[in-house]
Amino acid sequence: MSGNHRIRGWFLTGLLLAAFAGIAAGSQPRLRPFSAEYDLKLGYLSIGKVRVTLHLDRRGRYRYRALTEPVGLTAVLRSDEITEISHGEIRDGTVVPLSYRYRHLKSDNPRRVDLHFDWQAMQVTNRTPESEWVMRIKPGTQDKFSQQLMLILALMKGDRSIDFPVADGGRLKRYLFLVQERVTVETPAGRFASLHLMRRKQGQRATADFWMAPELNYLPVKVERREKEGDFVMELLSLRWDDE
Repeated sequence: MSGNHRIRGWFLTGLLLAAFAGIAAGSQPRLRPFSAEYDLKLGYLSIGKVRVTLHLDRRGRYRYRALTEPVGLTAVLRSDEITEISHGEIRDGTVVPLSYRYRHLKSDNPRRVDLHFDWQAMQVTNRTPESEWVMRIKPGTQDKFSQQLMLILALMKGDRSIDFPVADGGRLKRYLFLVQERVTVETPAGRFASLHLMRRKQGQRATADFWMAPELNYLPVKVERREKEGDFVMELLSLRWDDE
């Protein structure tokens, strides 16, 4: 099994890495800048570290970045590194993405994707080294990284069945999240009472589960995804609020 399959696209597949302040009755959810680190495992084997940061300015603009790097034997065998960055604005409690960038640096087949959102024309331009095309979008459309922020905003508003369109692979897809039950989850960062969610894309069976901790403002403390290679698990290692 190649390292490429082991660490690919964890944030592109819906890993939910964001954190928010509490919400008073009748007010809008408010993002907080943060830095977090997660351990990525295949079964019991640690294969990567994921570092996520969220930066905000006073005008409501955000920069959301994730870096995934291999560790252990995976790092010895391959030099894969994945970076995702979403830029946009928070308007009236809604995430409005403006651009998205994906870079997968690997020795055999590096990959690059860039998206630019034009909300006046209601379209997104998708660019790769080989092609460029334009796709129509709907109000509320997210990129594959900003959709994580949109999900947690919905949870903080009290929604329990959540779906929205996502520009994914050159097509507009609907992501559906269903709240299951409350459970306690043990992670390297501690023990947390969590809300369990299942995720599926339009026309597909659920292949991912998320455990979100209300005491951490719905930060995900554990994510599990089922693949042909096995079960991939991501667990919280550390969290720092950057506005304190």
